[in-house]
Amino acid sequence: MTLAALRGKTVVLTDFLTLCQEICPLTSANLAAVQKSLTSGGVEKNIVLVEVTVDPVRDTPQRLAAYRKIVGAGPNWLLLTADADTIASLWKWFGVAYQTSAEAGSPAPTDWWTGQPLTFDVGHNDAVFFLDSKGVERYLLTGTPNADGAPVAKPLVGFLNDEGRTNLASPGVNAWTATDVERTLSWLTGSEIS
Repeated sequence: MTLAALRGKTVVLTDFLTLCQEICPLTSANLAAVQKSLTSGGVEKNIVLVEVTVDPVRDTPQRLAAYRKIVGAGPNWLLLTADADTIASLWKWFGVAYQTSAEAGSPAPTDWWTGQPLTFDVGHNDAVFFLDSKGVERYLLTGTPNADGAPVAKPLVGFLNDEGRTNLASPGVNAWTATDVERTLSWLTGSEIS
């Protein structure tokens, strides 16, 4: 799979990890709301939502399949992983930094899928890139998502840590929404999406 394979479609690309407890579940909730709007507007075949991991060690195809089910990802919503070098090259190209650190807190949080204690976390920039049908980056959203009106999947709500619960309850005035994504897609595609 390459981004070049998606030429001809508008792409919404974001970094994430399935074991994120602060931001990623909110990003996925917003993408779920966007997916619903794309489907109801009949434009889902022209737009692809892509979440690529920053945690290739743990985000295996099996884990991504479990996450897809939880968030209700449709056929135009890809959750991708690769070897660590490929992931590093992709995110370096887009300017997304990430780093692994020991899991803080005691007791350690437990994995929503396996129930096992987590030993590390992956901190990363939070960015949503918009690529036009020629593969050219045209717009960028950064920061905390506001998932108001875009319900977070129940297993992931329970997985949020204190920071994640704060982000969910009070995302801040500059947080981006599913509506922001839809407006950007309307501008890029010339099709009304809402």
